[in-house]
Amino acid sequence: VTLKDHFALRLTARRPPARTARRLVRYATRFRPARKARLLVRGVRGRLGRYRSRGFKATAYNTWLTRLPVRRGSVVFESHMGTCYGDSPRALYEEIRRRGPKLRATWSYDPSPAGFPDDARLVRRWSWRYLWALARAEYWVDNQGFPQHLRKPRHTTYLQTWHGSAYKRMGFDETRVRLQNAPQRERLQQAVDRFDHFLVRSEHDVATLARAYRIPEERLLRTGYPRNDALIAERDRSEAEGRLPRPPLAAALGLDDHRRTVLYAPTFRGGPGKQRRSRLLLDVREFAERFGDTHTLLVRSHYLESARLPVCPPGTVVDVSRHHDTSELLAITDVLVTDYSSIMFDFALLDRPVVLFAPDLDAYAAERGSYFDLREKAPGPVTATQEELFGVLAELKKSDARWAGQRHAFVREFGPYDRGDAARRTVAAVFGPRICPDARHITDHDRGAGR
Repeated sequence: VTLKDHFALRLTARRPPARTARRLVRYATRFRPARKARLLVRGVRGRLGRYRSRGFKATAYNTWLTRLPVRRGSVVFESHMGTCYGDSPRALYEEIRRRGPKLRATWSYDPSPAGFPDDARLVRRWSWRYLWALARAEYWVDNQGFPQHLRKPRHTTYLQTWHGSAYKRMGFDETRVRLQNAPQRERLQQAVDRFDHFLVRSEHDVATLARAYRIPEERLLRTGYPRNDALIAERDRSEAEGRLPRPPLAAALGLDDHRRTVLYAPTFRGGPGKQRRSRLLLDVREFAERFGDTHTLLVRSHYLESARLPVCPPGTVVDVSRHHDTSELLAITDVLVTDYSSIMFDFALLDRPVVLFAPDLDAYAAERGSYFDLREKAPGPVTATQEELFGVLAELKKSDARWAGQRHAFVREFGPYDRGDAARRTVAAVFGPRICPDARHITDHDRGAGR
């Protein structure tokens, strides 16, 4: 079984005819003409492989493609390095589409285009079509970073929406980055210098993310995160109409309205690289045994990690790791269980219970570094053991009221610019009257000129 839970099959020759055919093929390939043919094929493949390599493509892009003329009105969108159609780039794309097809949109994907919009041009990340689109685009929009080695053309405006407020140290504050050599740090700085606009949702973001990535004040947009507009709308709806009916995703996942929905979303614990298998600190099987009659546990591992869940009774545990739109998951969640993930900053906007399960809090903070004391500012109880977590969940209905004030203070500090209109304000600030007729109403505060 592969990392992505696929079966990898290998054919073997068992019967006499198959074994004979295999021997004949091997014998034939040892003749001199066959050996020459093999060498020729290898040479052709090697040359083709060179032209397909990222190094060659990056060189060709930076040397030649960036000289191409801009295609006015073209935008390249990317979310989490092409892995999904979601987050703030999606919210901005849909806001632009609501205002009419005035821009030519391209979305990157990797590895599959499934789930991406039909009314946009789709290109695979690092393909030649992808590089062509980037070279000619008037705008780049993403939440993590287009490939570092690609230079931004002079005619392109780069909107970096980012993907979450920071608890752990980021950018040049990270120990890993501080230990890098000068050329590596310079590459990171050059990648960040491409940003023309950087979204923040609080002055905490300004003091942490913007400072850690050395982003100038004039490039900051204090609009909040467009992805969180949906959470503000859901909070207002549930306050006015009640929690039921829940959003359509609840029915699609088979959730029972009479069960409390708990989302377990731990942080990413690895470093740069490909997807890796992770071990959940929470015993989901024991959760199902303890709370299966009254709760449903949704498990969402980080998009750079994967976790294999044990078999549990139907309706008790649901793996939602492949559902990439976090805002949709949060909207159907009654209780969030996390550790150090930035998801807690978003979920707090809903004013629903948050429980932190952080058995390695002191070790994690010492290793990764942190920007604040989590025990002091957490939007909910901080638990160190699974038994303590289960005790808090069992008594949550009685005890949560005393955490309401702490949640509100948490939102005031970490999400004051999330007011439900971030997509509109961002589109107005970046794309101007061509897309947003009321762009002139965007304040200097949104553009980063005020505090």
